[in-house]
Amino acid sequence: MVVRHSKYLRPITIAALAFGAMLSPTAASALDLSGKKIQLIVPYREGGGSDVYSRMFAPYLGKHLPGKPSILVRNMPGGASIKGNNWFERNGKPDGTALVTISSSTQVSYLLGGKKVKFDMLQWRPLLASPMGTVFYIHANTGFSVKDPAGSIRKLGNKELRYGAKTVIASELVAFLTYDMLGLNVKPVFGLSRGQTRQAMLRNEAELNTDSAWTYIKKVKKLVKKGTVVPMMTAGFPKKGKVLRDAILPDMPTAVEIAAKLHGKQPAGPMYEAWLNFVNTRTTGFALPKGTPDSVYKAYTAAFKATLADPKFNKAAKGIIGGYEQAIGDDAKEVFDSAVGMKPEVKKWLVDWIREKFNVNI
Repeated sequence: MVVRHSKYLRPITIAALAFGAMLSPTAASALDLSGKKIQLIVPYREGGGSDVYSRMFAPYLGKHLPGKPSILVRNMPGGASIKGNNWFERNGKPDGTALVTISSSTQVSYLLGGKKVKFDMLQWRPLLASPMGTVFYIHANTGFSVKDPAGSIRKLGNKELRYGAKTVIASELVAFLTYDMLGLNVKPVFGLSRGQTRQAMLRNEAELNTDSAWTYIKKVKKLVKKGTVVPMMTAGFPKKGKVLRDAILPDMPTAVEIAAKLHGKQPAGPMYEAWLNFVNTRTTGFALPKGTPDSVYKAYTAAFKATLADPKFNKAAKGIIGGYEQAIGDDAKEVFDSAVGMKPEVKKWLVDWIREKFNVNI
C-alpha cells in the first residue's frame, strides 16, 4: 500500500485544531482519568530522538486529557525496540492508562524482526503519526554536483562509497534500497550511528550519510557551507503514486526524480515497492493497545488535537515536527498500515535481496 499523504496529512490549521479542542470535553465525557498515572512506554534509550519526541508531548497530553492525569515516561530499550513493544503488547491495558511510542525501528522490527517480535502493530490503535524527512548527502571529495545529481552519479561509475549503518535490519534499509535503486556501489560499514558516520566523513573514512531533515538543518548544513559535504537528495513523501519533495527542503530533488533521469523511466517493481514501505516507516507517533474502546480512543485523539493547537507546544515542537502536517486517529492508522502492510511478494523479494546483498537470513 502506498501512503496517500493528500488524505491524512492534509493541512491542519490552528483554528481548526482549536475548534476541535473546544469539543474535546464532549468527546472525552465517557472517560475520566483524574488521579491516574498514564504509562507512556518509550522502547528506546533516554536522550534519543524518540525519547525527546515523547517527553515533548507528555506534559501537554496530560494537560488536555480529561481529568489531567500524570504522564509517566518509561524507557524500555532493547532489541531495536522489540523488548518494550513486546512488554506493551502483554501488559498494556486498554483502559487509557498505557500508550506506546512508535518510531522507525519499531516498524522495521515488525516487518523483519522474525520470531522475537511478539507484538502486532496492525492491531494497535494509532493516535498520531509525525512524518520525518530523510536527507542523503555525500562527501565533497567525490566531485558530486548539486546542479547535475544524475550526471554526478553516472561519473561515479563503480567507485566504492562507504556508508555507516548500525545493522542490516534497521531504518538504514531506506538508504541501502535508495542507493541500489540509483545503481551506486556502496560498501556498508556496520556498527556506526548516524552521528558516528558524520564524524567518519570528516576523517575521510566514509563518503555517504543520511539524516532526518531537521538533523540535517541543525548539524549538517554548516558542513555544507564549509564545503565538506554536498546534499544529494531527499527521500520525499509518497502521494497518489508519486513522491513529492520534502516540505521543509523543497529545493532538493527526490531519489525518485534522480532515478527517473538515470534510467529514463519511473522506478517500478518489488524494489520500488519495498522502498516505498521503508520510506513510509520514517514516521514517529503514538498508539493505544489493541482492544481499546472508542470512548478512550476518542478522548485521546481529542487531546492530541488540543495539544497540536496549543501555542506553547507549537513553540517547543518547532524544530522537531515543525513544517510537517500531522496525522491523527484513523489517518494515523493509515500511515502506519501503509508502512508495515507489506505485500507478501514484496516481502519475499526483500528477504532474498537482504540475503544476497548482506549474507543475512531474515
